[in-house]
Amino acid sequence: MLLTICILLLFVFVLLGMDIAFSVGVAALTFIAVSQFDARPVNPVLFVKAITSGVDSYAMLAVPMYVLAGELMTKAGVTRRLINLASSLVAHRPGGIANVGITSNLFLAGVSGSAVADAAATGSILIPEMKRRGYPERYAAGVISAAAAMGPIIPPSILFILLASIANLSVGALFIAGILPGILMYVGLIAMSGYLARRNNIPREEKKSAKERWSAIRAGILPLGAPVIIICTKVFGIATPTEAAAVVVLYTIVIGVFVYRDMTLNDYFDAAVSAAMTTAVIMMTVAMSQIFGQIAVLAGLGRMVQSLLLSISNDPYVLFLIINVLLLILGTFLDAMPLMLILSPIFFPLMTGLGVDPIHFGLVMVFNLVLGMITPPVGLNLFVMARISGIGMLDVFRGGLPFYLVLWIALLVLTYVPWFSTYLPHLLL
Repeated sequence: MLLTICILLLFVFVLLGMDIAFSVGVAALTFIAVSQFDARPVNPVLFVKAITSGVDSYAMLAVPMYVLAGELMTKAGVTRRLINLASSLVAHRPGGIANVGITSNLFLAGVSGSAVADAAATGSILIPEMKRRGYPERYAAGVISAAAAMGPIIPPSILFILLASIANLSVGALFIAGILPGILMYVGLIAMSGYLARRNNIPREEKKSAKERWSAIRAGILPLGAPVIIICTKVFGIATPTEAAAVVVLYTIVIGVFVYRDMTLNDYFDAAVSAAMTTAVIMMTVAMSQIFGQIAVLAGLGRMVQSLLLSISNDPYVLFLIINVLLLILGTFLDAMPLMLILSPIFFPLMTGLGVDPIHFGLVMVFNLVLGMITPPVGLNLFVMARISGIGMLDVFRGGLPFYLVLWIALLVLTYVPWFSTYLPHLLL
């Protein structure tokens, strides 16, 4: 009964617009306060202990580093250079600037690890340009919102770091597992862009000259060294993902100061402050979600959910379908981070106990939650695109629907073909 009240309060607070971290925290505190009148009260010390231990993890040190690297890349003008690189490579193919948006997000995914950051960075540049060239507003916003979903899948990924900390998985294995699914997403989105371009006679851009392409490659190739550093240091055992994150920050500073010469000391301080604010929001959400997860365990939610699912079927493929649907529905109302923190301790023991590879299940779970960011009514990517384009969230969703269909198909493929997520980790590690 108390847990039901707690969950209802959480949904009410979220729907009222309260920040997700405070929504989770207030709901958890309410549970603890009301439990004092119960036969088995929860010790209030649990609240402080859980939120402290929730962020006290070596793997979590990588989060502020990757956030800072992303901010520094923005200050160094990396977004503009990567968009120019993408334009020189794919703008002349069927799909035009939509291809540029998809490819730019592929490149930025290897830098920031955040879908929202990638959507904002590429959308603020490309959506006005697409509108100026006659693309429908909702189509322009929709394709960028779908392409940004590659951000948390291709390494580095903040969600993978959090999941590794919760489920005791290898951050490096999750990073490497995201490479093939990210390529699958990119190929599907580019194919859909070309199909829609041919069907609707969307103009393509003039092909760049060899000299222009080479100039764009020289300017944009260096930032793509960041994901290469992360993967190589893990594969060859040179550094942990946390140490690699620090190396990426140093690499970014060197590029911005000595190569591009676009970064000043003020830019660095601005990036550091912005990264600190973003990290604070992430850590606050992680801390509050940890106490909510502890309460769910104490209330027996995990056992109840596992018993319910096993009463339906003990076939992993059937349970995968049920969990996918459940995560997609919950992802339309709640942010990916607290959902992952709360539900991972429930679903991981169940699925791994049935023989599912934990890396495979972790990737599918993150993919599910990312898709929730492009699904109304509370899709964060949709909200960002709506603000940039000046149209409604539902218009963005309608414009991106063909691309979302590609991502939903990719989810089914990754769910039922584990090879895509397990082949590279088993081969390289």
